[in-house]
Amino acid sequence: MERTKNRPHRMTRYVPVESVFAPSEDNESLVRQYLEWKSSYAPPAARMYARWVRRFQAATNKAPEAVTLGDWTAFARSLDGRFAPKSVEFALNIVHNYLRFWHEQGRLRRLPLYLARVPKAISQSHLAISEEEYRRMVAALRKEGERSLRDLAIVMMLRDTGMRVGELATLEIEQIEEDASAVIRTEKTVRRRRVFWNQDTDDVIHNLIVQRINSGAQSDWLFVAKRGDGESSLTTRMMQRVVQRACKLAGLERHLSPHSFRHAYIHRQAKLGTPDAIIAQLVGHSTTHTIAHYTKLSRPEFSEYGRRQFAMQSELALAA
Repeated sequence: MERTKNRPHRMTRYVPVESVFAPSEDNESLVRQYLEWKSSYAPPAARMYARWVRRFQAATNKAPEAVTLGDWTAFARSLDGRFAPKSVEFALNIVHNYLRFWHEQGRLRRLPLYLARVPKAISQSHLAISEEEYRRMVAALRKEGERSLRDLAIVMMLRDTGMRVGELATLEIEQIEEDASAVIRTEKTVRRRRVFWNQDTDDVIHNLIVQRINSGAQSDWLFVAKRGDGESSLTTRMMQRVVQRACKLAGLERHLSPHSFRHAYIHRQAKLGTPDAIIAQLVGHSTTHTIAHYTKLSRPEFSEYGRRQFAMQSELALAA
């Protein structure tokens, strides 16, 4: 058998990569290039991504060509313990998207992108508010009279509509329609959807509008906070404080948030037999996959199918 000649090993020439920026580049210019591209097709996402992209770029202070796996790992570890697990996952997904932007342009030379793994976080589910807790909150706020009219309307709207707190915070008076509904812009998808509330809530809303007009409303926001001589729309943090205050007035010990009303809304719809596809449209989800995460715990048919086996076992025992 003829022996093959040993071929000399061909060494791949290592080309050092400079960590310095190109003459016309710095941290902010790199971030700006990415955000301009992102905003060309997803403006809301670009605004949310800016914070984490800038944080990563400031931490590495390198051109894309010089970013290494060690840089990714160091940044990921710097977030642990400082932010909630879901926030860390969200942040790293943004940074991964940022790095892919440079990878697709051939500039990410020292970081194999497939090794930059984003950990999956298991978020703690928000507690769904019960009907008894809701009634106690409403009763406590009604006792406060006119001074808590705004907070009462917020709590009732959160319960009836299942809106995200950011969507409710930016609701305008002109969006309120006579049939107790409103067309709003969905916070995450920017699509429009209609939300509905009951007659009791509608009465409170109209009383609030009258109160706003009589007090010389300076803006079209439905829910406002006084700031000096002017007013501004409520922030999501202010909305959270409204719910916390209502819980305290009602003597509730559980930690409830505005999102607790959204969960309860989804569970109620599921118990009524509303299809996941309809629930997704009502609450502004783009797919039914995330809805199923909640509805599988509430649908009566799950209990029915799960308990059928016991009925069958009983029948077999009687037949024996």
